[in-house]
Formats: sequence, C-alpha cells, structure tokens
Amino acid sequence: MLDGGTKGVMEYGNFYLVLFQELEAKYGPLDAETISSIVGFSAGGPVSLSKKGAKRLFVTCELAAYQEQKKSSEGINYELLSIGDFSEEWCKNVFTALGNLSMNAVLGDNHTIDVSGVVEPGDTVKQVRLTLFSRTKHKGKDYGIYRVVPCLVHKTAV
Repeated sequence: MLDGGTKGVMEYGNFYLVLFQELEAKYGPLDAETISSIVGFSAGGPVSLSKKGAKRLFVTCELAAYQEQKKSSEGINYELLSIGDFSEEWCKNVFTALGNLSMNAVLGDNHTIDVSGVVEPGDTVKQVRLTLFSRTKHKGKDYGIYRVVPCLVHKTAV
C-alpha cells in the first residue's frame, strides 16, 4: 500500500482525491460511503468500491495503492470503473477477479478479458474490454482508471 502509519492514512485520502478528480468533475462527487467487506481484498475478500448510486457508477478504491499490482501496458497503476453497465454485485464479483488478475498479469487499454468463470451462467456478458478513462500523476508516479465495458460476442449463423 501507500506509505504506512498515520502519514499513510492521510496520503491515501489525498491520493484518491487526485486519482478521482476527473471522474468526479464529469459525474459529480461519489457517495460518502465505501462498499467494503469484513474480509478485505488483501486477505482474499472482495475489492472495496466507491459509488455514485444515482448513476450506477462503481469504481474500485484500493487496487492502485498495491505495490503488487502490475503496471498496465500504458505504464500506470490503476482502478476499475463501471458507468451504468453493471450492478453493484456484478462489479464486486468481476472487479475482485480483475483486481486479482492485475496482481499477476499486465492489463491495459483495449484489452479483452474472459470473465465467464466469475459471472452467473445466464449472464449475457462473458467478456469485458478495458478502456482508459483517465490518467494522472501523484508524487511523480503515473496512475489511472480503466472503464470496464461489456464486450458482447456475436454468434454468426452457419
């Protein structure tokens, strides 16, 4: 995570003010509460989410702070975002899986990812695409947000 101790807590808040600045400028302030779990992401639980419920907007709020996250193909650490495409539960499940993947694989702009193993069997979305939503610098390091969008697979008739 970012700097430890009390200084780290203050740094963490400032970090997300900078990272979410463009998002909040476009969509308004995020809701005050964070969606989190008793078992945190670093211990195998779901990723924490910030939201703007009125717009069905969900954004992870911890991934970019992990030193273990692989830099994206654009050279940034990042969070994941959905705007109006998915439910809170869907985002929690899929963003947790993508967050775990981001610790082991290089992801990036226009990458397509198969999520069929973590969505419900009847879900029409089996793949998602990442699109770079924003990027910024904080303390000389590059960070950003990737929007996760449905990548619908069209079957062709034979």
